[in-house]
Amino acid sequence: MNTAIFPYLGAFIVGFGKAGFASGISLLQTPLLAYAYKAKQAIGLVLPLLIFADILTVSVYWKKWDFSRIRWPIFGCVFGIALGMLFVNSVSDHLLRHALGGTALFLTALLLIRDIWYPSKTYVPSWWQGMLVGVLAGFSSTLAHAAGPIMALYLIAQKMDKKTFVGTTSLFFFVTNLLKLPPYVASGIVNVDILKVDLKLLPMIPLGIGVGWLMNRWLPQKYFVYVVYVLLIVTGVDLVLK
Repeated sequence: MNTAIFPYLGAFIVGFGKAGFASGISLLQTPLLAYAYKAKQAIGLVLPLLIFADILTVSVYWKKWDFSRIRWPIFGCVFGIALGMLFVNSVSDHLLRHALGGTALFLTALLLIRDIWYPSKTYVPSWWQGMLVGVLAGFSSTLAHAAGPIMALYLIAQKMDKKTFVGTTSLFFFVTNLLKLPPYVASGIVNVDILKVDLKLLPMIPLGIGVGWLMNRWLPQKYFVYVVYVLLIVTGVDLVLK
């Protein structure tokens, strides 16, 4: 299989996922790059692209966030990142590839649960629940940049308006990705060679954002979500079985 296109497709999905369309598709970005690179290289490649996309998204939704909703998750995220780095640095690339696939499958299940079961009562989390969500999000984000479904479940249940939801989510991941950068650099996951590859992939991000915005207007969400779920399951199973 020719894997040369996968890094560009993964970078495209980074931007596409930030456009606010079909949040589950962002789970594909790291597994796609894992086809063309080693698993640790894949997560290293994705992080600078995510930070660039975060800057664009936060700029668009500037001050549309509600920081009180993510204060405790951000604190918990610090511990989750530390746990995630211990895992990433202590396992083989083969096992990490399996973990990427398993994470994709697990989080796809969370997305399906979210779609099937939607609580009618507004969720008001306590500080420790926010911390726990942050730990889970930080660990999942460090492992595979795949904390989107966790935060979507946590924030959607609190029933914010659409702009506040996107703005708050964007701010959370901007802070989270900046927190991940120092340990990634210190462990060599992000390095000069990685950044050189990212420069080639960078134009795919605004392209993905543009296409995502157009599809958000013209394609019914429910049909696209079905496609996303199928791709996530196939990609996750393939990585687990490799």
